[in-house]
Amino acid sequence: MQGKSNSLMLLPPTVAAGETLDVQVLGVSLRHMWMNEIFKEMNINGFMKVVGFLKFLPIITTISIFIANLRAFPMFGVTGSVVNDRMTEWLGAAWKDRRLRWDQDEWKTDTLRIKSFGRLWVPDIHSEKHDTAGQSSDYVTYQNIESNNKGNVTARLEFRIQAQCEMDYSDYPNDLKDCCFVMQSSLYRRYIKYFLETEDDKVDISEIKTNWQVEKANIKKITEEGDNKSEQLQVCLRARRRSTPLTLELTIPVLVSALIILIAPFFGRFHQQIYVKMFALLLQFMSFQFLAEKTPQVGFGATVPKIYLFYAFTLAVTVISLIVTVIVSAMSRVKRTMPPAHRYTLFASVLNANLCCGSEVEPVTDGTSNKDANADWLQIYTAVNNLASGLTLLVYVFGAIVIVT
Repeated sequence: MQGKSNSLMLLPPTVAAGETLDVQVLGVSLRHMWMNEIFKEMNINGFMKVVGFLKFLPIITTISIFIANLRAFPMFGVTGSVVNDRMTEWLGAAWKDRRLRWDQDEWKTDTLRIKSFGRLWVPDIHSEKHDTAGQSSDYVTYQNIESNNKGNVTARLEFRIQAQCEMDYSDYPNDLKDCCFVMQSSLYRRYIKYFLETEDDKVDISEIKTNWQVEKANIKKITEEGDNKSEQLQVCLRARRRSTPLTLELTIPVLVSALIILIAPFFGRFHQQIYVKMFALLLQFMSFQFLAEKTPQVGFGATVPKIYLFYAFTLAVTVISLIVTVIVSAMSRVKRTMPPAHRYTLFASVLNANLCCGSEVEPVTDGTSNKDANADWLQIYTAVNNLASGLTLLVYVFGAIVIVT
């Protein structure tokens, strides 16, 4: 009768000892996902299709669920300052309920569509958190339930579950997120058994169209902690953020400033090089401030992103190069009467001529003193600055390669 409960909707197909109910999962699909970086949770929506078979085994009474495949269709969205990943999932399953068998000669149809899953018993597969119904963000429901005259029931299980994520910000803004969620039965933990139909246990992600790249996704069977006879389904995926415009916004300014530092010796005199390097240092501080504004609200935890290391390394090289140039410029202004060793003067002359870097204007002498050696010392200081600039170039290129790789 309408509105009345009965055994068909309250009890599983069999509870007798020696019988098992195999529920085969025909497919699982991930459609939408949205990521809450503050709580490190990924909300996952989807559905599954299942099919099952009634078996008789001695003493053991179980429901066996077979996993066929998993498909993912994520979409990307941004809400305020929180970056979200939306994931919708489906899981197709079926089982056999002998109470739904009928004689096709008597009833002239081989299929029966059931609009409401409340009219018959369905496996209570949901989140392991046991409070799915009490959470506004989680839900599990059956749709498209069909039964044939042999008692085989097929259905699509739609769900939205919060998955806990481990975040790796090393490659920020192309950071990684490893997210997993677990599904199980709360009433029939030992009664329901899962079997993976596919050997590789991979998720079909061929139809994903998003700027989040799902690098891998899989589904596997695990046992509940403390109860080896209670089985669970665990779905895990790894998603990498793909934000090329943000990457360019964060890297181009600091790369330009680094290039200015490296070519500073070609600007000419020491004071000109100092001005150029100070401008590059200002540009780097402005770029770092822009980078800090793009940092997630909760920070990066114990992880230091490579781009932060690159910024810090560039700032350190710039400051050291500026200090060296200032010291060399100060030493070049000291009046000296003792000439340097001839081999040093010759080496500095050859080095400056081959490096083609800027040099200082030689001081004007009155020609009355043969002890005026400022010009020779200035040539040596220019060579020292050029050598320091060349060493800075090598150190910066090598360090940048190490940080990036």
